[in-house]
Amino acid sequence: MAAQDANHTDAPQPPETPGDAGDGAPKSPAADAAEVKQLFLNERGEVEQDVIEIAARDIERSLLHEERLAKEKAVKKETFYSDLIYTLTNLRYEEKEARVLWVNLLTHKMEMSDRLDRNVGIRVAALDYFKNILGALDDVKIIDASSYIETAQLAVTDGLTGVFNHRYFQDRLLRDINRAKEEGGFVSLLMIDIDYFKQYNDVNGHIAGDVALKEVASVLRRNLKKDDLVARYGGEEFAVILVGLSRDQARLVAERIRTVIAQIDFPNEKILPTGNLTISIGLAEFPSDALERGDLIAAADRALYIAKRSGKNRVCLAPREQRRERRITKMLKVSFRHSENLDEAPMEATTADLSMGGVCLTSGGETAVGQVLCLGFEGFPAERPLLGRVVWHVAQPNGQSKIGVKFVGLKPEDTEALRALVSVT
Repeated sequence: MAAQDANHTDAPQPPETPGDAGDGAPKSPAADAAEVKQLFLNERGEVEQDVIEIAARDIERSLLHEERLAKEKAVKKETFYSDLIYTLTNLRYEEKEARVLWVNLLTHKMEMSDRLDRNVGIRVAALDYFKNILGALDDVKIIDASSYIETAQLAVTDGLTGVFNHRYFQDRLLRDINRAKEEGGFVSLLMIDIDYFKQYNDVNGHIAGDVALKEVASVLRRNLKKDDLVARYGGEEFAVILVGLSRDQARLVAERIRTVIAQIDFPNEKILPTGNLTISIGLAEFPSDALERGDLIAAADRALYIAKRSGKNRVCLAPREQRRERRITKMLKVSFRHSENLDEAPMEATTADLSMGGVCLTSGGETAVGQVLCLGFEGFPAERPLLGRVVWHVAQPNGQSKIGVKFVGLKPEDTEALRALVSVT
């Protein structure tokens, strides 16, 4: 963006394929809209419109359509017909009753089509059946589905920048972390703050400040792949979720974003102490830096604070040494078994980062998320192992695995023994 023209194209552009961000095209507003639409359908338990038309035979069935319908039925095994009726009428019925209603609705649709000598679409048939036959609908207003989705999108996006808002960011980060716990993998979080923005805004006015916020949001979006997310966290602060990227990979993305922003000409940026408008970035990664949403945000915030205090216009990682003093306190060797059978051959972990709540293991063995392990630590009696549930498992390039285990069923004597082992380094 040039000093006088927000549409100026001389500013440095990111590569067409954001290689460091992973495979996939750069993030676009259309991708954001598609994500909102899918989220809206999932949260409301609705069915895609094409699936309704296939099920109602409003479009000619083909092998591809049959596969699409079968897949949707498999996904919504317990709620398929309930969701069909709900999508059409906004009325929720139990699955058994909804199945009967669907059959009756199709019969009504065929009767209307025969009388009118043309195909009556499922939506028109549903309106007539549920209003005039069942009397289940009263004050009916017909609106286009795209308008409905557009309204939903307004609820989760920031009005100024067009990126997602704080509320949606919180929901999405929780879902991404939970998915990573179940399936393995990384989730990296960037907390981004515009340096000296208050000073820039006060001198140049709110219009120039708004233009700067929009341009920063645009750069962030262009440097993300479709599975990632950018949100306005509040004021001049943004949050970026990088799905599947480790700390090292995410740092490359963050550095590229920082460099692009620093090279853009913003209106009257010379008034700033640095002579140009820049950003500072704090980075934290699940599972290495935190296992829960709030802890991950706090870790990225601490990294951002360090970036601001150490000169701005830089990327800083979550301080692992500070985290280790707070949560992980001693390196121990541990053996663990996949059942409570103490005669089973143990699998050894090379290191164990121990805390009062659980342990992060490094091991050459395989295990599954959700599996309960019997953990035998140095310092614990062999006949009384601790029980722990695997909450995440990430394969490492060197053939080893990082395994996060949360203790379950701790007894008072176990807690006391843990306190004796855990000492602040």
